[in-house]
Amino acid sequence: MNKTLIWIASAILLFISGTTKTIAAEHDIRATQMRVVLTKYNSPMIGLEDVLIKTAEKYGLDWTLMAAIAGTESSFAKRMPANCNNPYGWGIYGDNKLCFKSLEDSIEGVASGLAKKYNISTLESIAHTYNTVSTDGWISHTKFFMNKIKTAQIPVSSLPITL
Repeated sequence: MNKTLIWIASAILLFISGTTKTIAAEHDIRATQMRVVLTKYNSPMIGLEDVLIKTAEKYGLDWTLMAAIAGTESSFAKRMPANCNNPYGWGIYGDNKLCFKSLEDSIEGVASGLAKKYNISTLESIAHTYNTVSTDGWISHTKFFMNKIKTAQIPVSSLPITL
């Protein structure tokens, strides 16, 4: 229902401004939805929503997957090894610690690795390789964050409209 109200408000504003309704239907609110969740968790990844979405889609992944894995593995980049940009736990086991130059590099590196080395057809198939220790818990947490992002309620103040 919230998306319908947003679409109606956008359509009315575009009609008033003389722009066609087609553009209103094409407005992508996913980055705003993701920002709502990242903000709720006070994530250092705030501002990287477009990078997360575009990188996931570039590699054929669900648009929420990269953010959701970061949520599961590091509370959205709040719990990472010291001096290490790796919110995904990728390559971190035992005494091994794989670090990236930036959060953006970690998003690209992990998404690329998933696409090249994993069966990415389902979250479950990813999980069986990504987390072999607690696969069911990993799937549950990652699905939770994926759904939270997809159903995030956008505050009116965050809508891309001005009156």
